[in-house]
Amino acid sequence: MGIRANIESSTRPKTIAVCGNPNSGKTTIFNAMTGLRQKVANYPGVTVEKVSGYFTVDKPVRRRLCLVDIPGSYSLSAFSPDERIAVSALHGSLDGSSLPDAIVCVIDATNLERGLYFLYQILQIGQPVVVALNMIDLAGRKGIEIDIPGLQYLLGGVPVVPVVGNRGHGISRLKEEVAEIIERPFCPLNHHYDPIAEELLTTLRQSRDNGHFTRAEYLRVIFDVNGPLEERFLGKADSNLLDVVDRGRKRLIATYGSLSAAETSFLGKKAEDVCRQVLRVRSRRDRTTSEKVDRFLLHPVLGPLVLLAAMVFIFHSIFSWAEPFMELIDTAFGGLAGLVAGSMAEGPLRSLLADGVIGGVGSVLIFIPQIAILFIFISILEDSGYMSRAAFLVDRMFRWCGLSGKSFIPMLSSFACAVPGIMATRTIEDRKLRFITIMVAPLMTCSARLPVYSIMIAAFIPYKTYWSVFNLQGAVLSLLYLLGVIVAVVVSFILSKTLLKTERGTFLMEMPSYKLPTWKSVVVRVVNRLKTFVIRAGTVILAITIIIWALSYYPRPAELADKYEQQAAELSARNEYDRAVLETRLVSALNGLSADESIWVASLRKRAAQAGDEAGLRGIRDVAVSAKPDRAALVDAVMESSALDLAHARSVRELSNSRAGEFLRQSFFGRIGRIIEPVFRPLGWDWKITMSVLAGFPAREVIIATLGTIYNLGSEVDEESASLVQKMRHAKWDSGAKVGRPVFTPAVALSIMVFFALCCQCGATLVTIRQETARWLYPAVVFAYMTTLAYLFSLVAYQILSGMGL
Repeated sequence: MGIRANIESSTRPKTIAVCGNPNSGKTTIFNAMTGLRQKVANYPGVTVEKVSGYFTVDKPVRRRLCLVDIPGSYSLSAFSPDERIAVSALHGSLDGSSLPDAIVCVIDATNLERGLYFLYQILQIGQPVVVALNMIDLAGRKGIEIDIPGLQYLLGGVPVVPVVGNRGHGISRLKEEVAEIIERPFCPLNHHYDPIAEELLTTLRQSRDNGHFTRAEYLRVIFDVNGPLEERFLGKADSNLLDVVDRGRKRLIATYGSLSAAETSFLGKKAEDVCRQVLRVRSRRDRTTSEKVDRFLLHPVLGPLVLLAAMVFIFHSIFSWAEPFMELIDTAFGGLAGLVAGSMAEGPLRSLLADGVIGGVGSVLIFIPQIAILFIFISILEDSGYMSRAAFLVDRMFRWCGLSGKSFIPMLSSFACAVPGIMATRTIEDRKLRFITIMVAPLMTCSARLPVYSIMIAAFIPYKTYWSVFNLQGAVLSLLYLLGVIVAVVVSFILSKTLLKTERGTFLMEMPSYKLPTWKSVVVRVVNRLKTFVIRAGTVILAITIIIWALSYYPRPAELADKYEQQAAELSARNEYDRAVLETRLVSALNGLSADESIWVASLRKRAAQAGDEAGLRGIRDVAVSAKPDRAALVDAVMESSALDLAHARSVRELSNSRAGEFLRQSFFGRIGRIIEPVFRPLGWDWKITMSVLAGFPAREVIIATLGTIYNLGSEVDEESASLVQKMRHAKWDSGAKVGRPVFTPAVALSIMVFFALCCQCGATLVTIRQETARWLYPAVVFAYMTTLAYLFSLVAYQILSGMGL
């Protein structure tokens, strides 16, 4: 067993952590080193992403190394849950993780002093460190010259590799330095702290009951009062050590005024001294390109206009560019479902595969075009440096209601689809602000609501124009969009003051220099997002779809099946009899025809068979009779034969639709609709509307197909179906006090539309919320509060409008 364990440990890839300040280009370097060989997961029990990948080096020996992208941080002093995870990952104190074998610390060459402060903290961990000095080209354009050998010497021999992450320059050398430092570990001197702190550290580490912390962890115990490391220390250390820590803290406070000043002033001075020795800044009068561009993009008037134009373009792109691809996916899976249905005998297995599995997979993959387009834009905005500017411009408008400037893109994207919008909240660093954005994003009117709005407005809202400008139907649609926005603002404000209370001080944001995004970094991010959605959310969405299918398919009463089989047999027998009679007449009419006339009749029969309806047949008949008046009887016989085929096909379709509608009405969904009808009756809904709303849970637009099936029109109807509009207009109550009265009225239509505007009637959205928050509590809360608001607003709308006689 010992030999086997040694073999496994020697072959297991070494782990290298990549850390750095936000906007230092850390993730760009990570992507350049690993490419698409990445795995995205969450750290245990939290929503912070853990992105790991692999790269291979040939020097000094060929080996495969694992790279872990640590969330960006300015310091190892961590108090928020997300920061704690990042620091714990570096300390190797997370469940199921260990101390990294080496660390790559990414430093922005244009902000060397700030990066060195973080590096000095990283060095306390005691693992081999390689510095990736990123954006060295940008530093040169700013007139900044860095003595890299001198910097390496002052850092005690820590390897310093100049790189340009977005162009891939220096990445190969960085990989080699990482591989070499693992082969021949080199840990520089890390005594960079005040003598008082160093003395206290020595005492803690030499104690027998010290909790067995590392040097870096003891520093966090000393400097972070009520921090996570102190909590662990209190639970493990001897009481005498607590007194030692307390006395040491008092000495530091007496010397520096506060514990934070004791650390920052000492490390800050060391970083400043190093920069003074290795940094040379050439005098220059010209502004940098970024500064010149910011004169326009951050201008009080031009800045918001440029941002608005950019957001409109992005929204239009998500909405329109994705549509052809979504239609292609929908058509492909519809064709596949039809192929499966046509090659299998009718039964539950065929329905499961065609409607449940294939339909479920299609309902997952149909989101991919929108997600891909959105994250292409987000990656470009982030890598270019414009995302920070956009957040800065919008933050003042959003902050009062509890949202962040970075909430703007997710909220705007949610007008196309909430799924990619919610996934886009990953750009929001603050956990509470991110969760608030996630919980209100579904209130934006997504494209899936439009079919419901379209058919209700077309059927029950009069087309009236006032003052040659104001259109009633357009006004109703605009108010529905506005309703979602207003409710989202109110809910955000309430959440920021209660469940997700935020205390936001002065808004400070670093403006990184503008950079050209690299296609490789963009592709890596987009592919990872798509993989994450399909793997995490897709499996649950598929499961939900199959459950909904089962509720809609079962039970299948045998007597009902026998009834429709008998009707189908009768219909087929009658068609065969009528066909035989017609064929006899046709054969008689064909006797004595010349060869040319026989060819003409064959062509006529072919054209008639291709006619789509009776109107088409009449047109073909008129042309044929005008060409050969003496053959009018023959033409009529051919037309009658084709008319019989059309009538039979229509009867078969009507019987099939009637059968599907009857089975759906008898299904578990139909029974549930009848059971809970009294709950929704105050909204003006009968059990059919109620059942349609329930069936639309996987996707809102399903309500149209469900209504079509219920009213025996088939599931192929859409929001433009005139027959469905007529059915809805003539639908009557079949039970209760309203028997015989119209089901749908303008008041009922508005009640339904208001409900859809506010209810989270989308399983994919709820699953994505679970994926992004790592808990089912949040989607449960979203579903509960949105359903409650939807019910109350619909109730008020119906009662007021019905009271007005609408």
